Amino acid sequence: MSMQDERRRHIRFEVPLDVTFRPLNDQAPYSAGVIRNFSRSGCCIESGDPETSLKEILELKVRHPQKDMFVNATGDIVWKRPVGGGWLAGVRILEMDKAAKSEILDFAYDIWLEKNLKLSQA
Repeated sequence: MSMQDERRRHIRFEVPLDVTFRPLNDQAPYSAGVIRNFSRSGCCIESGDPETSLKEILELKVRHPQKDMFVNATGDIVWKRPVGGGWLAGVRILEMDKAAKSEILDFAYDIWLEKNLKLSQA
């Protein structure tokens, strides 16, 4: 088990979600990215847009997977690394609507369950 795995408190579910983000309280345009995995306490974002800094607090708009809406959240970058022509960043969620977060987690869990049932039946 890696140190990064040991620090995680909640299981992460692989679920691609569109996200836009920018530094909190900044009027810069939003950058686009994709959430690769999501948990109760954080997510992993992949983006090719401008670099962000460790510990930077972001304003996030996460596309709800089952509704035609974006969910507002704030989070801080706890790790990042280059990948391809962009970067991956681990973001700890600081604020997010609890009901929306639960709906996203339920959606992600259903995908995980379906995938694992198919694997166990193969």
